[in-house]
Amino acid sequence: MTVHKGVSAAALAATLVAGLAVAPGLDPSTQDLGTTLLAYLAVAQAWNILSGFAGQVSLGAAAFVAAGGYGAGLTLAHSSVGWPVAVVIAGAAAGAIGALLAVPLLRLRGDYFAIGTLAAAIAVQALLTNWDWAGGAAGVTLPIDRIPTGTALFQLAIVVAGAAMALATYVRYSAFGLRLAALRDNEPAAAGLGVAVYQHRFAALVASSVLTGMAGAVVAYQYVAVSPSSVASVNWSLNAVLMTLVGGAGSIVGPVFGVTVVYYGLTRMLEGFQVLSLLVEGALLVLIVKFAPTGVWALIVRAARAVRPSRREVEPA
Repeated sequence: MTVHKGVSAAALAATLVAGLAVAPGLDPSTQDLGTTLLAYLAVAQAWNILSGFAGQVSLGAAAFVAAGGYGAGLTLAHSSVGWPVAVVIAGAAAGAIGALLAVPLLRLRGDYFAIGTLAAAIAVQALLTNWDWAGGAAGVTLPIDRIPTGTALFQLAIVVAGAAMALATYVRYSAFGLRLAALRDNEPAAAGLGVAVYQHRFAALVASSVLTGMAGAVVAYQYVAVSPSSVASVNWSLNAVLMTLVGGAGSIVGPVFGVTVVYYGLTRMLEGFQVLSLLVEGALLVLIVKFAPTGVWALIVRAARAVRPSRREVEPA
């Protein structure tokens, strides 16, 4: 496990450095597409930490995207601080809301937890719609001369997505992650062995909220505006679930694969057919849960292992 952790960390670090280095040479459309994919990846990987590794299936990602988006947007609109500070504030705002929601939500289990998080996301959207200081239903337009664009925004998206991937790698290979997996698989047994249930799930929820909030800041900068119908849309929750489950929850690579497949296979192809897109996404989610609960990436890995000749077969007689 230590070798795998080292290899994963080295590969992630090399990918981040390469991405930051080549970013200035890319054309604006590629940078914009990359920013979109990386924002989705950060949200999906944050959801994976809470739901895939910790077993707390959430439908509330939209609440934390909104907290981060509005945290960054309102900070820039009503103060003179720079956009990097606003990103930190966005993560802190989402983390604070996650800590507050943890008090009632972590008393719930299974489907009740999922319903509770969905109710929280809807409540946050309704609150923002009726909050005049935050622009109400129209939202807030960010000062365009103070937000990162082009290369700077793409590099910010790389850093945020990289942070999500790094935390997922830590959770996958650490003792903390093993305790989360134990709680996911058998809570009474894990608690009986001394695993602190509330503390571990609280940490997973807050960490996931902070990462999602920072991704919300990236989205706000890219949209140049925040509104209840954009950053607080429940579609963020559905996309986080769908992208992670298609790729494979509880794995590091799964959300990467899922974001690519769902974005190119559904979001881009059906962007002019919103109703049809929702129907197809819903049908795909049902099929994945029914026939491939470990995700498509896990099926590909198993298929590759099945067709690979065993060591005994290739050894000379």
